[in-house]
Amino acid sequence: MSVATAGFCGVGQYSDATICYIYKQDTLQKKLTCRYDVVEGAAMSYSFRQVSYTLPGFGKMATSNQANYNDRNEVTGWTTTVNDEPAIIRYRAPSSKKVVSQTYAESGKEVLQCYLSTTSQWEICSE
Repeated sequence: MSVATAGFCGVGQYSDATICYIYKQDTLQKKLTCRYDVVEGAAMSYSFRQVSYTLPGFGKMATSNQANYNDRNEVTGWTTTVNDEPAIIRYRAPSSKKVVSQTYAESGKEVLQCYLSTTSQWEICSE
């Protein structure tokens, strides 16, 4: 029997409450106070972040991001999911809730980060 280690740098867990926005096919279905539990960690060639949302009267949703890195610390692969379905990250303006561009989000202006399933079209955003 052999044991291999991945050189883990750390794992963290935390929980809190926030406001969540649930969309289906770009239409707001519900705005509510939700709880979330986060687990995140990194190793030399891998990082991940998983968030489980408890949505009263609605159910649960989970998001995840995973990145793989080469030995030059460049991203070689990225996976994003919502409820284990392939997803993309996109951004919405906090006041209007309209989708904004990546460039707008990177400009330092306040945005909501959202996870949109490319399969079912369910989307979750949180403050």
